[in-house]
Amino acid sequence: METSKEELDLMGEGSICRQFFLSVINTQKDLIVLMHNHIPIIFNKAFLDFANVDSAKGFLREFGSLQNRFIPHDSYFHAGKVQNIDEWSTSLIELPENDRIVSMLNYRIEPYAFSVMVATPADEYTILTFSDISQDLIKRIMIENDTSIDKESGAYEKNYFIHTLKSFRDAAIFNQKFVAITIIKLIDSDSDVKKNLNDFASQIKSNVRQSDMLVRWGEKSFLLAYLIDKPENVHHIAQKLRQKLLYTIRLGTAVQKDKEQIQQLIMDAEKILKESSGI
Repeated sequence: METSKEELDLMGEGSICRQFFLSVINTQKDLIVLMHNHIPIIFNKAFLDFANVDSAKGFLREFGSLQNRFIPHDSYFHAGKVQNIDEWSTSLIELPENDRIVSMLNYRIEPYAFSVMVATPADEYTILTFSDISQDLIKRIMIENDTSIDKESGAYEKNYFIHTLKSFRDAAIFNQKFVAITIIKLIDSDSDVKKNLNDFASQIKSNVRQSDMLVRWGEKSFLLAYLIDKPENVHHIAQKLRQKLLYTIRLGTAVQKDKEQIQQLIMDAEKILKESSGI
């Protein structure tokens, strides 16, 4: 069925309907696109920022069809899984909700995973909403693969923490708090380390909050990641650990400044630990 001129003008440049639609979708953090006959005609600001383009025309000029941005991996929906490439969005719509997952690269070539919600408000029009599930997917995959917990100590595994840094940083921003990193090194003979590791980790966990993350960081070291209201509060944490733990330890602590990246905090804490005299 052909679309009339009146229908096209409804969402055309400068139309009232288009302005109203944009005013709503531009308030959303999810990536949203309005499709007409499987072709994108409007992206919200979050999607334009993700792709680093200024309009739907700019996107099509730069990348071609939207499905070209979907990473061709078996775990996700992509163009290689559809029979009629010109009607790829129909294939996406027909999938069960749990299978509507795509992966796309942002303009920095960083991979993200999205669940896709579909709405069909009118004939030939489709609204796709891409919700970022990257961190949830990483957590689920690593938990399913039993790679989230270090078996020797019972603390989180290092790779799990590294893959979920973004969630921890986002939590700090949302709660308007600072991220603090304390690296705790066990000063013990090599022969006793393995024997005492689980008890050492248990003692740390019993003296911190449930929301704090204890990570096996090295042969004799752990990383504690936590949120604080004020930077000076880290001194209370360090004092408590020294008083409560029945082991000789060394500490290196760094506190976030101006939404600093957690990777930098870890480097700072490791440097302070190295320079520590081990009181």
